[in-house]
Amino acid sequence: MGQRELPSGRFRYEPGSYGSPHLGYMPSIICYKETGSESWTEHFCLVKSNVTLVEEDSATATAGKHLAAANRAQAESGGAPREFALALRHEGYKAVSDFRVVSQAK
Repeated sequence: MGQRELPSGRFRYEPGSYGSPHLGYMPSIICYKETGSESWTEHFCLVKSNVTLVEEDSATATAGKHLAAANRAQAESGGAPREFALALRHEGYKAVSDFRVVSQAK
């Protein structure tokens, strides 16, 4: 299997949860791509589908820990984005299609 090039451009990642109160919540990480000066759009969503938690906040906290670990792996490798991606893959994160972002007022 050949290696795919990572997308170019500026990206921002945020931890979250994927699911519902009835089915449970999986840790997720959304990637936003810069589309202009201070303008961002949802680019892709990664979900750790082998873990389902009852509480949404627990899923978000788990994703936050994994995101921090991926950022450390990237920093320790001299800033290589490939190490960031591999760290998340090793944790079991996979891209989902047809995702939608739901904002919740708390």
